[in-house]
Amino acid sequence: MVTPITTLIEKKPETEPESKINNNIHIMWLAFAQRKSCHHREARMELGYINWTMHRTNFEVGDIVFLFMSDERKVAFKTKVVAKNCDRTDIAYWQIQPNMHFIYKLDLVKEYNGDKLTEEELTKHGFKGGKSLQHPIKNNVELLSYIDSVFEED
Repeated sequence: MVTPITTLIEKKPETEPESKINNNIHIMWLAFAQRKSCHHREARMELGYINWTMHRTNFEVGDIVFLFMSDERKVAFKTKVVAKNCDRTDIAYWQIQPNMHFIYKLDLVKEYNGDKLTEEELTKHGFKGGKSLQHPIKNNVELLSYIDSVFEED
């Protein structure tokens, strides 16, 4: 007997938080903007978007990317991946030699200036810090759902 596909979908374990945008399902990510490497905040303000490397990152167009700002020790931006395989256009904001591989373009969805997304608050919802700051994460459902809820209520 063949199991109906709806049954298989319903039994899928919750490993990646999802966001509904225009009735499509997209993955939510938490990425780490290192101030000593690049001035992402200034790039977003002046260019209107943020470039993000595609090296060791698996975003898809439509995914939501929350940015944890290393100098502020908090999540400050909710962004959306709007393009991939783009040329880097933010070289002026880099403090080190940037990776010149293709990049993603992240548009601002919302900026957050409150105190609910500090590193201290995030640890109460599963944020581990440390080595987890090296690569974007998508599998911490509790943490990413919390971050998204703060942006939604703001």
